[in-house]
Amino acid sequence: MIDNGISTIIQLSSSTGISRNTLSQVLNGQIQPSASVMQKLVESLKIPPERAGLIFFNPNLRIA
Repeated sequence: MIDNGISTIIQLSSSTGISRNTLSQVLNGQIQPSASVMQKLVESLKIPPERAGLIFFNPNLRIA
């Protein structure tokens, strides 16, 4: 995230339009992100599709 000038959940929420609550739940593994949330994160963070798959379909999102 820092490579894209985003260093906080507040900044990520602002750049993606995803609520802080949803981002927190996704990052803490409490919920799986929807396709819409994944798309917004991929676009905002400029994540290549192959890397996005490894991140979002990892059972432990925090270590991806």
